[in-house]
Amino acid sequence: MENIKTKVNKLDGNLVEIEVEIEAKKADEAYDKMLKRFSSSVNIAGFRKGKIPKAMVEKHIGIENIKGETLNYLCNDNMPEIITSNNLDLAIAPTVKKFEYNKGEAFKFTLEAELKPEFTLASYKGGKYEFEEYKIDENFVADELKTIQERFATKENVEGRATKADDIVVFDFEGLLDGVPFEHGKAEKYELDLAHSNFIPGFAEGLVGHNIGEEFLIDVKFPEDYHAENLKGKDTQFKILIHEIKERKLPELDDKLAAKAGQFKTLDELKDSISKYINDYKVAEDEKRKTEAVFKAILDKTEINIQDSMIQRECEVVREEVLTRAAQHGANEANVIEAEGGKEKFENSIKEEAIRRINGYRQTGGRACRGRNGRYA
Repeated sequence: MENIKTKVNKLDGNLVEIEVEIEAKKADEAYDKMLKRFSSSVNIAGFRKGKIPKAMVEKHIGIENIKGETLNYLCNDNMPEIITSNNLDLAIAPTVKKFEYNKGEAFKFTLEAELKPEFTLASYKGGKYEFEEYKIDENFVADELKTIQERFATKENVEGRATKADDIVVFDFEGLLDGVPFEHGKAEKYELDLAHSNFIPGFAEGLVGHNIGEEFLIDVKFPEDYHAENLKGKDTQFKILIHEIKERKLPELDDKLAAKAGQFKTLDELKDSISKYINDYKVAEDEKRKTEAVFKAILDKTEINIQDSMIQRECEVVREEVLTRAAQHGANEANVIEAEGGKEKFENSIKEEAIRRINGYRQTGGRACRGRNGRYA
């Protein structure tokens, strides 16, 4: 490398130390460039920006601060060449351990870098590898057709009967704590899908079996982890007045529905498209599982020297993903730990997943997904 000298020293594990020396001319040019950058942004009384004497800028900013910016500039500018010329396969970006520079002299700095683990791949030719084939649910087509029907369902008012668990109910409610209305506990003509309620447990169930115009009370208990402090774990009542009862009317499974679902001419075309989709998915899934079976078998026989620091970093990534998914479903870290069977089991599962990822293996599976926008063509 022109103007740059490097020396790589092997440390314990997968760590290396890289000694870098950049010749004086190039180092001074970088320093002057950083000094000029500071000069154009600093404010000093009596001087225009960009016209401040260098010595005054150095005194105002601090020579060591300018040297630090010069180091950052030289690292960013030369790092790709340093890595490539030394054939380094880095796991993460190097860190600066120390540096030394005086104007008119070479800029010397030492980096520490973590390399990707070295390993010798185990033999795989001629081996037999078993995998579990993806099994298509025999009700898949029927279930998908039902989903399509529900997507195009209409809501129709009904009279002359009490509410059922799958009805949609329009009602007034007012929450009472010890007989006194509480804040944000009241609404008028609220519409609730009883089969898909996000109200507190027992509320939707309490609306079943009542008629239009009926006024009644529902007794419910707020969860211990409810967001409002004054309601956590409290027994309360809700005054209810039902205005409307609606039920879903599913459209007929016919050619008209097929046309709405994806511009199919006939219902049979829609069924064929769903069948083709799931069969194509099975082929792709089985190929993936075959590959994973071979990959896992090879990795199980391959010794890889993984740095603890690499495992710790990946553990943090896995933990953040797990907790983010949990938060999306209203759970916190304590809930996740409890579900895993305790902190020790939780940490072990995190570490196992981190090591799998570092090894390049990720277990996959699960049910087939629908096509874009729920369509199959």
